[in-house]
Amino acid sequence: MTQAASTQLMLLAALVFGLLSGVALGLWGGRRRSTADQADPDCRRQLEVLTRAQTATERANSELRQALDQMEQAAGTDRLTGAWNRRWFEDGAAQLVAQSGRGDGALSLLMVDLDRFKRVNDTFGHSVGDEVLKSVTTTIRGQLRASDALVRWGGEEFIVLCPSTTLAGATILAEKIRKAVEARSIPQVGLVTISLGVAQHQRAEGLHAWVGRADEALYRAKERGRNRTEASLTIGESHGDGESSILALTWDPDLECGHPEIDHQHQQLYHLSNSLLSAITSGRYPEEAKLRMQLLIAHVAQHFHDEEAILARMGHAGLAAHAREHGRLIAKAKALQQEMGGVSTDLPAILGFLALDLVKGHIMVWDRKFFAELAQD
Repeated sequence: MTQAASTQLMLLAALVFGLLSGVALGLWGGRRRSTADQADPDCRRQLEVLTRAQTATERANSELRQALDQMEQAAGTDRLTGAWNRRWFEDGAAQLVAQSGRGDGALSLLMVDLDRFKRVNDTFGHSVGDEVLKSVTTTIRGQLRASDALVRWGGEEFIVLCPSTTLAGATILAEKIRKAVEARSIPQVGLVTISLGVAQHQRAEGLHAWVGRADEALYRAKERGRNRTEASLTIGESHGDGESSILALTWDPDLECGHPEIDHQHQQLYHLSNSLLSAITSGRYPEEAKLRMQLLIAHVAQHFHDEEAILARMGHAGLAAHAREHGRLIAKAKALQQEMGGVSTDLPAILGFLALDLVKGHIMVWDRKFFAELAQD
């Protein structure tokens, strides 16, 4: 084969190879494009699935965060009653105890326990028992100030934390709560009663010791018949009249009616009441306390006589009803005096009479009815 022919053959082979290569490349490229075109829908579907999964995950995480936030908030509250729980009390009360130790004001608590609650559960079932707990919680809340805190201590036990409150104020509040619960009938169960122990925090006293004193007072209330209030009396504080007591009624100038005789007698009523409380809390009970109650009764009787004479001179339309209320108060005071020293009468009963009947009932309710008439007279 000549060199020229050989060269031509090589050129032809190269041309054929080039053509075949071009065809092959074209076919491969077309196949690649065709495969990609077929794969695009699958990719899109997978992408949509992943996107939906990611959205669902994000939503689940958001809901989880909300649930955790709610759990964190609920960590301080009791699920059944909505009251604060024991954990919240131990944290919050510790701070108040520290403030009280620095002399930032009185601090008291009430320990509350439902009487014979096990009988309710055994008779009517735990679901009814839960309704009783919620009902009692609602009743207690209705007697509290905005600054007071209701805590479910455990089971059927509750604590009421009372900032800026002396033992006297806390005992009066306890009696109000007890009477409010006793007066409320619960469907299917009827009347439910509670017993209460009251304690004012003392300086340098730990939280658990303070709660323990309230619990001991509650135990005494249970032992003495239930449906009653007991106060823990430990350390006395000095008052300006030289007598020692951690209980005292404070005269409020807003109680003045403008009539010199009535205002003076009302202030004397406060003084004699505080003398009675001092005798009870300083170890002079019942002998001296009975004498001081006798002095108080004599003063109250004279005051009521003078007040009725003033109302008669004014022509007060409610004189007859007012006189009947005076008679009721005198009878109650004499009954308390006779029972002094027995298990049926204690400090909360006397304090409740002085604060709720003589002060709130007599002065703030009944006497205010004729204050305007006295001003005109």
